[in-house]
Amino acid sequence: MKKMIRFLGVTAVLATAAVAAQAQVYVEGSVAALTAKSSSNGVNMETKPSAFSGLVGYSVHPNVDVEGYLGLGAGKSSVTENGKNIGIDAKIKSSFGVFVKPKVMVSPEVEVFGRLGFLENKLEASAQSGNASNVSTQGSFAFGVGANYYFDKRTYVSGTYMNYHNKDGLKVNGLSIGVGYKF
Repeated sequence: MKKMIRFLGVTAVLATAAVAAQAQVYVEGSVAALTAKSSSNGVNMETKPSAFSGLVGYSVHPNVDVEGYLGLGAGKSSVTENGKNIGIDAKIKSSFGVFVKPKVMVSPEVEVFGRLGFLENKLEASAQSGNASNVSTQGSFAFGVGANYYFDKRTYVSGTYMNYHNKDGLKVNGLSIGVGYKF
């Protein structure tokens, strides 16, 4: 009888832990409007591509998450040099990385957070005539701030401002809007 009670007790604890662990996992999808700027020797280049992104996160503490990030280019944009189109299009081919996300609930519905991590970005520049293209991969520290609004305990909308890349004279920033779901 004691073995049966011990078995049921252990089973109940494991089942509770499994349910609690599932509640700590979330997914989020978003669309971002990006601005990429490069400056050197008085030449200022700029383009404004867009991207779709997805996050998978895990709450390691009530105020800290870890996240995996994947972004894919959603559209290309003309590159301008000192405000003039130069016949080149640019787009984000892909981005992937990891983040630590400190967070705090400021009301029952609103959560504010920061993101700190590393992203590797694959960028493509191609001639508008279609004759040539160049793909480069660059990694950089990335960071941002944002807020989530919860409709219920599991579903939320998110707004985030991120610095995706800031290295070697190239700066990529963007604002994203997304939806998320906690399991």
